[in-house]
Amino acid sequence: MKRRWLFFLLKLLIALITMLLLFTQLDLREISSALQNPQNPIFILLALFLLIPNLFLQLFRWHYLLRTIQPEANLLESLGSLLGGVVVGFITPGRVGEMGRSLFLKNTDRWQAFGLAFIDKLYSLLTILIGGIWGITLLISYLFNYEAFIVWPFCSIALMITLGGVGIALHPHWIRSLLYNLSLLLPHRDKMKRLISCMDQFQKKQARILFMLSFLLYGIYILQFSILAFAFQRVPWHTVLTVTTSTFFTKTLLPISLADLGIREGAAVYFFMKFHVDKITAFNSSILLFTINVLIPTILGLFFLPRLGWREGQNSKMK
Repeated sequence: MKRRWLFFLLKLLIALITMLLLFTQLDLREISSALQNPQNPIFILLALFLLIPNLFLQLFRWHYLLRTIQPEANLLESLGSLLGGVVVGFITPGRVGEMGRSLFLKNTDRWQAFGLAFIDKLYSLLTILIGGIWGITLLISYLFNYEAFIVWPFCSIALMITLGGVGIALHPHWIRSLLYNLSLLLPHRDKMKRLISCMDQFQKKQARILFMLSFLLYGIYILQFSILAFAFQRVPWHTVLTVTTSTFFTKTLLPISLADLGIREGAAVYFFMKFHVDKITAFNSSILLFTINVLIPTILGLFFLPRLGWREGQNSKMK
């Protein structure tokens, strides 16, 4: 337990340090002025409105997965576990929010619920990797003036990663086989079997639907980030798409900060400046994205924290 809290404090420290380093490169008065007087404030409201389909897609995707192991699960219970997991993921050591979703479910095996959360996270990761590798490819191509000897190798790598990601996403039995082989090397095989059993009803049809929903959700994230940048400065679409996909890719590969604070903002500032976009625009759009997509859902999830008591008498299912 102490080790987990130390890990949590380390992530918090990294977030504080990276944000402080960013502030040494930014003018706080300029940040405040831009936030108070954006060029196109309607875009901020639009990004905030997109939180509704964002949360709906997250809920629908989680509810769809949850019903594969608990057909009687209702939307309210799925919503409670989703938002509750957001809170637990934000405030607990090691960001164990994926495990936290199971704390808000009444009659579900927690190991199976954890397995579903793993699948949910995996498909999100695959979409970010596929979109991000093409963003990085466009970014590097731009930096090297689209030289053929740079463009073609990176496009080939991006294509291979895309085909590999799609192959994994559409063949869930590959994932199951990998988890099964890993379980043979780990202790507590009975628990691993319960985790893997969550995929008994997760076949190719379910995989296709989940992959499609994951890409739709990823598209909303990118759209939100893009229009937040438009709120402060006119930026070409190809630029903002390249930067936003590259930023998501970078912060996903570097999960070293609490709630990705500092990493996301630093990556956005760095990438946007490569395209001669103002760093204040980059920082403000990034921090507003955090506020809309992380902070607001976390506050909403606080209402579900009392539901943790549901599972106090059922802890034996995790033993």
